[in-house]
Amino acid sequence: MRITDPANRSSDMKRVIAILTFLLSLIVSLHADNPQSADDFIPAISFEKNNINFGLVDKAEGEKRFEFRFVNSGNAPLVLTYVHASCSCVRLEYPRQPIAPGDSSFIAGRLNPATIHETDFKRSILVRTNANPPQTRLFITGKIKSVESEKTK
Repeated sequence: MRITDPANRSSDMKRVIAILTFLLSLIVSLHADNPQSADDFIPAISFEKNNINFGLVDKAEGEKRFEFRFVNSGNAPLVLTYVHASCSCVRLEYPRQPIAPGDSSFIAGRLNPATIHETDFKRSILVRTNANPPQTRLFITGKIKSVESEKTK
């Protein structure tokens, strides 16, 4: 059985603490020379336009198609996590895969004017992403051609 002197254990412990302190300060100083935080890699979504105005819409003409084009102007992959219209009169399709920095894509939609009951309409589309800011609101607007105005002509 080996008997250790308590003074030697204290000396060994001081040596271990000194080595760990040195290694920790080395790691911190290396990281300080090349700081990269999560904020350095941020996707950013930039839409060409955030409103589409259909003008006068005739219900008899059927669905109206539209696209909101965008680019990832950030430096990390962009992910659309939620895309939802404020009305069931709008059907949307959007990319489910990440959009690389510098790449572009679009949100495609179809508006069914037959289900719109007011004359002037404004519908919103909420887009949530992993970008900063995390959400954007897009709009589609227009005016439904009334049957009464046709009868008075």
